[in-house]
Amino acid sequence: MSEQPQRPQPDGDETAAAWVTVSPAMRETLLDPESWRESLEAYARTTNQAVALVDVTGRLLGPCLNPRPTWSRLQGHQSVASLGPETADGRCPFTLAPRWPCTCVADALVRRTLVLVRDRAGLVHFAVPLVLDDHPMGALLAGQVFDQYPEQPLLEHVATRIGLSPQAVWQVARLEVPVKRATLRVYGRLLATLGQAFLHARYHTLLDAQRLGTLEQRVQERSTALYHEMAERQHLERVAQRAEHFALLGRLAAGVSHEIRNPLAAIFLHVDVLEEELRQPESDSPAAIAETLAEIRTQLVRLEDLVQNYLSLVRVGNIQPTLEDLGAAVAAWVAEVRGEAAARGVTIHLEGLADLGLVVFHAATLHRAMLNLVQNALDAMPQGGRLTLSGQSTASQVQVQVQDTGSGIPSALLERLFEPLYTTKPGGTGLGLYIVQEIVTAHGGQLTVQSTEGQGTTFTIMLPRIASEIGPEQ
Repeated sequence: MSEQPQRPQPDGDETAAAWVTVSPAMRETLLDPESWRESLEAYARTTNQAVALVDVTGRLLGPCLNPRPTWSRLQGHQSVASLGPETADGRCPFTLAPRWPCTCVADALVRRTLVLVRDRAGLVHFAVPLVLDDHPMGALLAGQVFDQYPEQPLLEHVATRIGLSPQAVWQVARLEVPVKRATLRVYGRLLATLGQAFLHARYHTLLDAQRLGTLEQRVQERSTALYHEMAERQHLERVAQRAEHFALLGRLAAGVSHEIRNPLAAIFLHVDVLEEELRQPESDSPAAIAETLAEIRTQLVRLEDLVQNYLSLVRVGNIQPTLEDLGAAVAAWVAEVRGEAAARGVTIHLEGLADLGLVVFHAATLHRAMLNLVQNALDAMPQGGRLTLSGQSTASQVQVQVQDTGSGIPSALLERLFEPLYTTKPGGTGLGLYIVQEIVTAHGGQLTVQSTEGQGTTFTIMLPRIASEIGPEQ
């Protein structure tokens, strides 16, 4: 007679455990059976043992991978009802027909080590704990092999209780080769190493994913905050630009009022003089009348220039450039002032303009910009001098330089040179260079200045050669 099996006993002393739980969501994700399937299938194939993942109560998570023929036949026909109420708690799904519940899962988790047990059929299984930083997570069950030659009476008794043919079960069981307990312990340590490594790897992967999710959320929150901040800043910039625009309009309006009032006052004055001469003519009245008319004409010309300057500011944002020969246009524009230049003792020299070729520009506005620069150069040389207009070009841009040999501009004044209504010339409107800069910018170009006191000043206009390079002001 075979020795009757005793109540399953763990290897070692039992100790109490204070369970420390992790979040249910984390535990469920860590013990997701699908994520464990590949590793457990590899273990079952390699060791030819049954293996399954369970929670801390022994409840089966996912399928049991069972290549063992005897246990497969027995397990496939047993049920909780046939085994009795003592197994209904589900502590260990591997034990067959026990007199009492198997506690190998709880024992393994308490003791943090491998626990081997034999059930009433003589099959041996073991549990290895899955612990994460002293947090009991679950266990891995494996085995269901004979560690000695199977005992026929025990197997037949279990088979009869389950409802199987005792002879059929015995014919399968007697062909199984027993596995020594020492070998089972080696398999158990292997499973424990595999389980702990996989559990920790999955845990840190989830932590990294959580950190990444938190980081992404923070980045999203920061991006949203930056977006709102940028939107607010752009709004404030638009408000500031509008305020600056209206302030400039106010200054321009004040400038217009002031500049128009002066020549108008002079005209009214000379009209009064003219009226007096006509009312009481004297011997020198013809000369006085001619002088008065000349002064009225001068003031009218000044008004015309002022009106054209302000019209240039209005029109500069709506220019329609065309493809023309820039060098020929500049030469024609300069010809208009040769007489005035000669009268002032200024010689004009043209260099490289013929090589500029075709450029996209708006003739009327660029004409005004160029004449403004030329007029400034002539004003800077009251004692005569040399005015040079030179051109250079590349495949993508051209530049025209207006260079004088006048008195130069103090370095302290260069920074304010292009400010509207800023002027250093008596009777100047402070709009000339500002208009030049606006015209050049509207062409998608750039205006620069270099000056040395006592030697002269050079203004450089740089323009793109093709229309696609013209800026948004077009």
